[in-house]
Amino acid sequence: MTSLARAAWRAFVITIRMRVISPWSYLNWLVFPLMFAAVGLYVLNARGASSSHLVYGVLGGGLIGYWSVAYIDAGNGIQDERWNGTLEQIFATPTPLSVILLGKVCAGLLFGLLSFLPTAAFAYLGFHAILPALDPWKFAISLGVLTLTFFCIGFTLAPLFALWRWAFQMINGFELGVYILCGFMFPVAVLAPWAQGVAGALAPTWAVRALYASTVASGPHDFALWWLVAAALSVAYLVCAYFLYGLVEREARVSGELALA
Repeated sequence: MTSLARAAWRAFVITIRMRVISPWSYLNWLVFPLMFAAVGLYVLNARGASSSHLVYGVLGGGLIGYWSVAYIDAGNGIQDERWNGTLEQIFATPTPLSVILLGKVCAGLLFGLLSFLPTAAFAYLGFHAILPALDPWKFAISLGVLTLTFFCIGFTLAPLFALWRWAFQMINGFELGVYILCGFMFPVAVLAPWAQGVAGALAPTWAVRALYASTVASGPHDFALWWLVAAALSVAYLVCAYFLYGLVEREARVSGELALA
């Protein structure tokens, strides 16, 4: 167990170092979130606008940046290993792939959290926008649950990158869908009924709902229910991940050609 924890930690540290020197990572957690936040705040900061609407401008850019980094960072790490010709060597090591990806996903989560810093500062300094009725404890718990959902999705999707080269193109389209379905920049209630049904199957939907509810005094505040549903769906994702990692291990042993998949 100690050796596995050490391997996950080394994967975490190496991923952090690679992201620090990567210009693309700064686009994901700094530039793109600021662009979304600027547009959202400009649209939602109209005269007489409700403070509950303005909250989506304050937090929305950070949520988009957080998700953009968290859900695909470990998968991109797999792509990097493939391009560097080291993917098969990773599979040949005694350390399971899931342990290595655990460190990579956690590093992505840490970088993704940084997205809230520039967007919150921009909202306050540029638009004098603040969170109107912030409940710190509920906000912190909701952010923790949201982090859990992002971790489970990223950890579940990552092995697909080892199976197929075209996984990035397929999963990249998933990014925009989550923006819309999970209510990052506007309430899920404005979506069509069928879209709300699809959104209900996504764990971040419930965590984002709790996160926004912790910043306003009006509206429903069923935090325990929202946290529980988000956690339950996240566990379901991890069950899927268990079978996916098993599939990847079998493919690696049968073909030995993952770098050329």
